[in-house]
Amino acid sequence: MNGYHEGIDTIMRKLDLYLDETESCDNIGKFKIHVRLERPYDQDLRLWYAVPFDQWAYCSMDLMDAFVIAALLKAMEDQATLKVHGPVSTSLLDNLEEYQRIFSTWFPEKYTRIDILPDREVEEAKVNDKTILSFSGGVDGSFSALNHILRRGPIKRKLFDIEAILYIEGFDVNIDYDTECRVVVERNRRLFEKFPSLRFLNVRTNLKYLLSIKKFWTSHACVLASTAHLFRNTWGGCLVGSSHSYRHLYPWGSHPLTDRLLSSKSFEIHHDMVFTRVEKLKALFAWPEALDNLKVCWEGQYRYNTPPDINCCRCDKCIRTMLAFKALGHEIPQSFPEDLTAEKVMSLKNKPFDWSRLMFLTEVLHAAIENGKQDDPYFVLLNQIIEEETNADRPWRGSPKAPVQ
Repeated sequence: MNGYHEGIDTIMRKLDLYLDETESCDNIGKFKIHVRLERPYDQDLRLWYAVPFDQWAYCSMDLMDAFVIAALLKAMEDQATLKVHGPVSTSLLDNLEEYQRIFSTWFPEKYTRIDILPDREVEEAKVNDKTILSFSGGVDGSFSALNHILRRGPIKRKLFDIEAILYIEGFDVNIDYDTECRVVVERNRRLFEKFPSLRFLNVRTNLKYLLSIKKFWTSHACVLASTAHLFRNTWGGCLVGSSHSYRHLYPWGSHPLTDRLLSSKSFEIHHDMVFTRVEKLKALFAWPEALDNLKVCWEGQYRYNTPPDINCCRCDKCIRTMLAFKALGHEIPQSFPEDLTAEKVMSLKNKPFDWSRLMFLTEVLHAAIENGKQDDPYFVLLNQIIEEETNADRPWRGSPKAPVQ
């Protein structure tokens, strides 16, 4: 495949991508797919996906599409030609040419455009128009479920036929926490127990860590898309909840411009319709069960040593979500087991700001003002924090940079 070298130096490195054996692991009740990334210039990488026995019939590995998406950003980071030992969809390769151009423009210090060289190119049609919903129990996924499964949200026409729920173990809960991953899987099942026709998929993978957790804000859509592509012979696509509103579409790993480019003609990745985080929370008032099972926290397991299957109520994401409930005049649901305090609000100052944090907190403050809560002590403190940060001279102003993890 040609065309990526215009305006850049020829890349001499090569990353070889192989699909290795599939292992039956009776001790965990899963098949384990092994993928090898050979790098003569650096340490080889071992990627794996673990799929429960009862879900194995839905999987397909006849194409290398899932693994190309998994390896792409690492090859771009290494400035290495990606040699794929197996067939790849022509339409996916076409889309990844544009995807690379966007990412190398957004993040030139991280990613360089490369060649992708498969053994052969093929093209297949979608098996159906049924869709998987990527779901971890957070605000974005719950809002998508409210619209497309419950049909009780603000989206009225652009609705998808959701037939399966996909939870990726190792995405928000560290893959070392086996019990906690199972807790989240069962919690998600119970949340949708009124929809017996839904199928539940839970795949554990180390892909997040292979791509580097410190760069996850640029790579998380690739983790979702790669895992979802494993099921291309059973469903025709996967729906990903939106992250930021149209007012704040800066370079980000999951974006309405780029998520669609992780698609082939046989399996499409859809970026859901965009709403603000506050709008999503307000809509979820119509689904109390989702609020009582809401899981937004990822940082507590690393920063505060709290169980990864619950909200720590201390990290930035937990605090801003609790503040959003207050701003909307809604009780903080039981999914947040600790109280919100002034000290926790003030702790927002302790983490370096970036455009994403500032945007989300400003959105919460505007909701508080719209609801006449600007004199509430929590929002007086939040206003002070935002004013201090807005008036500060930051090097990333006007050119958003990587959020601080």
